Amino acid sequence: MVEKNLIIQSAVNIAEEISASAIIIMSNELPLDIDTSIPVLFASTSAMMAADHLLEAGNVEEGKDSTRRLQAISETLYYKGTAGSERISDASAIAFIANILAADHVVGIVSHDETTSIVVHDLKSNPVVKELRACSERVNLNILKSVMMIAMDLGAYGREGKPVGTAFIIGDMEEVMKRSHPLVLNPFFGHPKEELNIRDPVKWETVKEFAQLDGIFVLDSHGYIQAAGRYLDVDAREVEMVKGLGGRHASAAAITRDTEAVAVTTSESDGVVRVYKDGIQIIEIDPRASKVSRYK
Repeated sequence: MVEKNLIIQSAVNIAEEISASAIIIMSNELPLDIDTSIPVLFASTSAMMAADHLLEAGNVEEGKDSTRRLQAISETLYYKGTAGSERISDASAIAFIANILAADHVVGIVSHDETTSIVVHDLKSNPVVKELRACSERVNLNILKSVMMIAMDLGAYGREGKPVGTAFIIGDMEEVMKRSHPLVLNPFFGHPKEELNIRDPVKWETVKEFAQLDGIFVLDSHGYIQAAGRYLDVDAREVEMVKGLGGRHASAAAITRDTEAVAVTTSESDGVVRVYKDGIQIIEIDPRASKVSRYK
């Protein structure tokens, strides 16, 4: 514990020296106290621990002589360092989407079993953040963040414990409406405009409820929900997709190929959130493996 406290203090010193936006702790145990004015976040380690267990089990089996065991230990330490950096990158992207931190440096503390490391991550080079900013040429970044927050919540928790898959098509609204038709009566038709603003967190629970309808949501470029429960009339046969994904993802990708819209999908099977632009998947986030919360 003394050694971990020294590492944590070193991480705090680094964070204060570089004026980091936040310190992200990725550990299976919370530290008792961190004395700093920098925001401290706590991230889930479940996925990383599961992968560590599988890797170490394989190394023990292979490491029968001293040379191979030393090699196995080296590979395990390298993996933990690499995986820790990737998890801090994922957690930083989640925190950016949630507006917890700005696009700046983040200091991560990754601790599991007897291994603790410090990671310095530049959020400006984060692949998810870079793609989100590229999307802002077509869709307001805050609108896209709000939609992704809803999508990630549906992916992580669903509704009343049941997985919910859905899709949000944002921007180029007139073209999207022309290339789609209603499956049910539009639940958002006729409501005051202020009730349709996706950027208002008060409205998010309503959106999550209607996510259980078949079909997709359509939003205009200003973040107002125009419709839910629509079916996209697009030809998705030539869209390149990750194997195993269904028609919702294919049609969402296809509509971004045929229009200037951006699509966000949540998978009903695994909860993974994906973003499409120009017919291509540009972002993939598993919200269940990258949960981030404020610690201080």
